[in-house]
Amino acid sequence: MHDQGYNARVRVRDYLYVDTLRVRTLLAQLSSGLPETRRSDHTRRWTDSLAGMDGPRHEERASDQEVRSLADLHVAMLEDDAEYVQMLLDVSEVSKRPKNWNRGRLHRALRPGSLIRVKGPTSIIYPASFAASATAFDSFSDDVNFSRDVEKIVHAMYGEHLTLRVYPCGQDEWEYQFSGVISDPGNYLAGEKTVLFSRLGADPQEWTTLATISRIPERDSTPPTARFERVMSTLQAVMGDSEINRQVLERMIQETSRAMEGIGLSEAPTWPAISVIPLAVYRAVQPSQITAELELDD
Repeated sequence: MHDQGYNARVRVRDYLYVDTLRVRTLLAQLSSGLPETRRSDHTRRWTDSLAGMDGPRHEERASDQEVRSLADLHVAMLEDDAEYVQMLLDVSEVSKRPKNWNRGRLHRALRPGSLIRVKGPTSIIYPASFAASATAFDSFSDDVNFSRDVEKIVHAMYGEHLTLRVYPCGQDEWEYQFSGVISDPGNYLAGEKTVLFSRLGADPQEWTTLATISRIPERDSTPPTARFERVMSTLQAVMGDSEINRQVLERMIQETSRAMEGIGLSEAPTWPAISVIPLAVYRAVQPSQITAELELDD
């Protein structure tokens, strides 16, 4: 019989993504600021986890798998240190209530740069892969340029990045979301982007996301038409001058960006969604059990 007490103490995670560069930078800063006694305990606690990696300079000559294993370990260390210094806020429960979004409570509690953890229905999509597959729809459409148009739109809006959406209130309450772009600067997902859809499917799954707050948008009831009117008036001001006014031009770019956000042509979220920079996405590996509902006899 398995030792249930031992199993309860073991924490195993299935990591989907880690921003290796940002995680390592944050961990280094946190570790250097810890009390000396904490650093000593911290070092001893995690030493055994590195036992399987050969050599003192394993980071410099590790295989891709070892690099990923080390990155996964760094995430756990980062969470451990951030919780110790009370810099990590778990918003999984408070963000489940729509009223905390509607009344701005969640927005006032968070700050750009804050480190958060949220568990909930999560969707990760690779739009570029969808665009590449859109050619399959050409045979069902009279418009032979359909796939080409789709590819242009997707590339303009997403580039080669993945999108992350966390719906704490459920997918039906999609407007209450933490949204972000996974750019994968550390190449953690090398060779795996194109197979994510086949692995995850179209429906959101329960994942935990560690992230920093990128942007908290303000509530804006200005209709999109009014936003574009501001863009046009600013553009006329630029074109009306005999010389280009850099300040006016930059204001036009800002107004255009706001207008694009308002009608969904930009990745930037609109109220009440909150923009994040994903650091890690993972889920706990749970033991399965044979229950009375499963037949054991032939």
